[in-house]
Amino acid sequence: MKLKISVVFLLLTFFAKAQYKLINIDDYNVAPNEPSIFISPVNPAKIVVGSNIYNQYYSADTGRTWTWKKLTSSYGVYGDPVIYADNEGNFYFTHLAASKTKQYPHWFDRIVIQKSTDGGVSFNNGTFAGFNGDKDQDKPWIVCDNHSKNYRGNIYVSWTEFDNYESNDPNDFSRIRIARSTNGALSFENAVTVSDTTGDCLDDDNTLEGATAAIGPKGEVYLAWAGHGKIFFDKSLDGGLSWAKDKVVANQDDGWVLKFEQLYRSNGLPFLVADNSDSKYKNRIYIVWGEYLKDLKGEIKLIYSDNGGETWSKEITVNSDSKGDQFLPHISVDPSDGSVYVVFYDRRNSKFNIATDVYVAVSTDGGNTFLNKRITDIPFFTPGYRIFFGDYNGISAQNGIVRPVWTAVDNEKIIIQTALLSKNLLLNEHQLLKDTFTYKYYKNDKQNTFILHSESDCDYEITLKVMKKKDSTWGKTYRKKGNLNKINNEIKIITTNGVKTKMTLKINGKLIYKEL
Repeated sequence: MKLKISVVFLLLTFFAKAQYKLINIDDYNVAPNEPSIFISPVNPAKIVVGSNIYNQYYSADTGRTWTWKKLTSSYGVYGDPVIYADNEGNFYFTHLAASKTKQYPHWFDRIVIQKSTDGGVSFNNGTFAGFNGDKDQDKPWIVCDNHSKNYRGNIYVSWTEFDNYESNDPNDFSRIRIARSTNGALSFENAVTVSDTTGDCLDDDNTLEGATAAIGPKGEVYLAWAGHGKIFFDKSLDGGLSWAKDKVVANQDDGWVLKFEQLYRSNGLPFLVADNSDSKYKNRIYIVWGEYLKDLKGEIKLIYSDNGGETWSKEITVNSDSKGDQFLPHISVDPSDGSVYVVFYDRRNSKFNIATDVYVAVSTDGGNTFLNKRITDIPFFTPGYRIFFGDYNGISAQNGIVRPVWTAVDNEKIIIQTALLSKNLLLNEHQLLKDTFTYKYYKNDKQNTFILHSESDCDYEITLKVMKKKDSTWGKTYRKKGNLNKINNEIKIITTNGVKTKMTLKINGKLIYKEL
């Protein structure tokens, strides 16, 4: 029996009016993740978000309120959502297929593209790209040419093709492919292979993954992806029909598959965007990715090019503090003024590098420097090694409106959140933190980990007991008490694993949680 004196995760909160208002987009579906977002360039009040596996959300008031629908298609819906919008006000929802006649993983045998002409309220049945027999099509991205003279209106979808997903056969390969539509996503032309090299099919460091695209001033199609410990770049000058030779523009010494504490998995796949504004930095191309460095751990890196990808800047670190891990970045450039925004997870405020915040970095000088702002008003704990938390988040900016979207945890529930941000708010205001504390008891196969994080000065007393697996007797009792404050803000207790646990937690002498 559990006697819950208070909620397990978020406790003893004294609310203050936050400078950055947080909005729960989805706190009712089961474990949504991998959110993608786009603001309409025609009417910025209209915003669409997608999340795994079939969640569709739309807002008509710049993200203050949201409506959910289940996305459906006769081709099936199997996650990896990506949202984009064109300059006609249409939204596109790109995702994996779930072919009814095939077994996993071969049911994602094509990339599905569905279109909305009513601001994301509804999407058509869609069409598809990349069908190639029994080969598997994964990790799509979509971009529209909204401005060039020769190719305006073209829609491009890029992805990874696997000969046989998760196969360890050395004769099975992965490659980067792209297809275009010239008729508003009524149909897509035959796919073209972009990558000059191939990768394996293990969905790991030596797999070619994460192909994201952007459009240049004359309709150039740019593409970046990761594999073999490198970031690759290529471009097309004829509307995506033919491609140049791949270039290595950066190294990922630890690969794109990254591992962080109490996270099912993470990655450092690149995201590519272009500045299509009339700003000082017009036509600049940006690539952002996650990196794991031996001394600094998780870092967010960025490079840019001013000549169509022929040469690139030195690597720029987006995160202003390297304490703790920073991971899962995403990037957007506001087409109204060229401001650059990067969203990422950040553990700089966690003594033991587990409690997680969301940060947004803003640059007004073409990505040369970034101002980092903490968006979350209290950190959360990722759900552990056994629960999938998603491979990416998202961010979109239009006319000074900035909307990041991310997966979070609240009261042990996985949710999707956004924040009502603007360029002015990010440059001039800070988030007001909640005077509170959080805790999490991770129970894993080898050991259990209890962690308590406080944003305020408090006294704590914790008692933990674990029942042995073999003889069902209670083992060692773990006790710890002391004081937490903003400098010494966390305590961690490692216990043995067992079949049952008992826990008692007191804060400032008050019983907060008791498990009997």
